[in-house]
Amino acid sequence: MAVQDLIVAANGGVPAGTYKPHNCHEAVLGWVLQGKYPTLRQPDQFGANVERAWVTLRSITERYGVGAPKQLSGPWVGTKLYRRNVARVRPQTFDMIGLGDIVFMGDPAAPHHSMVIVQKNATDAFARGFNNAGAFGGAQNVIFGPGAPFMGFDVNLRQITKMAYWNQDTGKFRAVNGECLIHRIPFDTLAGIIPDNMNFP
Repeated sequence: MAVQDLIVAANGGVPAGTYKPHNCHEAVLGWVLQGKYPTLRQPDQFGANVERAWVTLRSITERYGVGAPKQLSGPWVGTKLYRRNVARVRPQTFDMIGLGDIVFMGDPAAPHHSMVIVQKNATDAFARGFNNAGAFGGAQNVIFGPGAPFMGFDVNLRQITKMAYWNQDTGKFRAVNGECLIHRIPFDTLAGIIPDNMNFP
């Protein structure tokens, strides 16, 4: 498993049609699966014309998803995936964000948005995401710049460490849909939580 494979997958986007993720959490899990399992980066052998990770993700969604269409909810992701080695991100702790970290917004037990850190330098971290509209707005705005797509892959990297995006008094991120906490979990931790048989207890 490799962080670099995760980054390549996240920068590569998501499939359209039948295997398109239903939310941001599913997109992140699809990218993480490609980072953890090299064979899931290969095209599906049954003609789905997508990486095997997206077919695997659809199987997981059918088993554990809720609603119509079935999708992995924030509470499911919070309790099954984001449950170990999680740390809150604040402006004073930006340096703890690592390349390949999964960052998520809201309550750790029921996050409302997930992304992947795909670029990092000494002071700044940039995230890649899907369905970023709730966090960064669906139209051009003075704080976040270009709008983010609703239920689509965001072609713009999002610098989550820009001080203007944070309320210094509360230590919360000023998302368009309301101030929220941001947490991070390292890729290696999350990859270790995912069972090889894809059966989540």
